Amino acid sequence: MARYDALIVGAGPSGLVSLKHLREAGLQALALEKRHDVGGVWLLEEAEGHSSAYHTLVTITSKACSRLSDHDFPQEWPDYLPWYLVQRYFRTYAEKFGLLEHIHFGEEVRLAQKVGEIWKIETISGKIYTSRYLIAASGHHWKPFLPSYPGSFTRECYHAHAYKSPSQLQGKRVLIVGVGNSGADIAVDAARVAASVEISLRRGYHIMPKFGWLGEPSDLLYKKLVAPLPRFLREPMATATLYLLRGSMRRYGMPKPQGSLFYTHPLVNSELLYQLRHGKVRIRPSLQRLEGCRVYFTDGTWGEYDTLIWATGYEVAFPYLDSSLVPTGDKVRKLYLHLFYLDEPTLLYIGLIQPNGCLWNLAEKQAMLAARYIVGSYRLPPSAPEEANAYWQQHSKRYADSPRHLWEVDWYEYAGKLDRILRRHPLPVHA
Repeated sequence: MARYDALIVGAGPSGLVSLKHLREAGLQALALEKRHDVGGVWLLEEAEGHSSAYHTLVTITSKACSRLSDHDFPQEWPDYLPWYLVQRYFRTYAEKFGLLEHIHFGEEVRLAQKVGEIWKIETISGKIYTSRYLIAASGHHWKPFLPSYPGSFTRECYHAHAYKSPSQLQGKRVLIVGVGNSGADIAVDAARVAASVEISLRRGYHIMPKFGWLGEPSDLLYKKLVAPLPRFLREPMATATLYLLRGSMRRYGMPKPQGSLFYTHPLVNSELLYQLRHGKVRIRPSLQRLEGCRVYFTDGTWGEYDTLIWATGYEVAFPYLDSSLVPTGDKVRKLYLHLFYLDEPTLLYIGLIQPNGCLWNLAEKQAMLAARYIVGSYRLPPSAPEEANAYWQQHSKRYADSPRHLWEVDWYEYAGKLDRILRRHPLPVHA
């Protein structure tokens, strides 16, 4: 039985960058992927499964702000990429760096447990793998979170995870509960084909258009003009710029956002703004109860619907790990730099973040640091537990109190911190 330096669970974006940088550091690393190809959630499945992708899915970060450090997007590709180009990008990345031969496809991890100093990983097929380190890169956008309300809805009802095509909404009265980026996309799709479209919201949101001054992608404008500013200036500048581009959210029928611009995860969707102002999408308050085909709201109103879609986010779940090793609840304070699980120094999480920018190139920086950690050029500081505790205390004050925002990070602050560590701890020359 071969023993690896590190086993990586998942061959989506986070798993691929982990595999690439660990192998470049001279480590024997292998990725286990339950599906037939790379790409993670960007590998669209018609049936409900691991992927939450749908046919109209397009990135919310521009290609200018999403590229990996050593793999460019083709120049002719659009500024914002449909799901199939994203999947192609990661497939060519895997081919370019010879990663495919180090991925075992069709191998779903059933159990990963520490036996002495070694991780023992068992797949559904019954195969056993062993390694010194385990990299959990299997993502956190695959297990739907379903809220509970009094009563029941007796018509069509499903989570956004099961949404695949606008054809599902043709001619129907649609209610979408929640408005993350997927919920906004579904609302826009529904506005074109459904009989009516309404969104139920608990709070107001800042909605950002995809393009700003002179037609530049909004995130690229932020990178050029706002990100270099001191933190105390960044948010006011970004808020003022967004207001000039879009105006007040009340003009779109949305409730006023309760927090600052980045208090909640960015909602990037120019078309939703358009459909709201054209009256194609209507905003409703929070749900109160369900009754047959009727939904009652907290303002005393009600509506009748054919389809209810829960756009209510995802639970963090790593079912192959013992629950004591999964950073949920108070255990999140055991996670240092969103990467190292302090109670088990040979367990690393890659991609367990929700940045106000692209996740892929942040996961790449995490992978670079993971490689340095495993080869020994980087060690956790003795103060890591205290630093982690202080970080999570501050985090709870900075972002909305919800499961979705637990993993929120500021892209530029987090990238800067990782870059400083990487510069101070280069890989050994022989790696």
